[in-house]
Amino acid sequence: MARKKINIGRDQVNVGRDYIGHDQNIINQPETVNIIQGQDTRTSDPKVLLRQAMKLLDGKSYQQSIDLLNTAIEADPSMAEAYYYLALAKLRGQRPKFLKCSEIEVIDQLLCTAAIMGDTDETVQWFRALLRDDYYGGNHMNCPPPSVEDILASIHPEATDTNKLRSLLKKMPMPDNQLYAWLVEQIF
Repeated sequence: MARKKINIGRDQVNVGRDYIGHDQNIINQPETVNIIQGQDTRTSDPKVLLRQAMKLLDGKSYQQSIDLLNTAIEADPSMAEAYYYLALAKLRGQRPKFLKCSEIEVIDQLLCTAAIMGDTDETVQWFRALLRDDYYGGNHMNCPPPSVEDILASIHPEATDTNKLRSLLKKMPMPDNQLYAWLVEQIF
């Protein structure tokens, strides 16, 4: 009996001989298909993978988004925006001050990589400042260099995509954080 492997997130499931494909046709050939919320994601186009990952992130499917973003980065390591969204996905909808230090360091490194790879939108730096302010300041810890103040001083507000910044603020609400509250006041 022919078997089909289906990847759902990190899990692979083998199913029987005849299968109904995404176009409702019967498929009886073994193949590997990645299923992300009912979508066929066999593409290796990093831009398509990025768009799919962003939709999954909006739907709070963090692990699936992380998997697609890692695949996009493998396909095109110079795609700066993928590092930004991978950092956002790694928050998993949680507030930075409740994460582990190792998680904050990974997210911070992804944001640095996004900037180094050429993401010129200052939202990356706003994200980095918010991340560090909430984690280190919220946990009464010393912030390693660069300080939140140094990051804020380096930001060119005119180079900020306000729609992207609004989206970021909606994805990481922390109204008792002063920097967050100030940003919300400025752009909403």
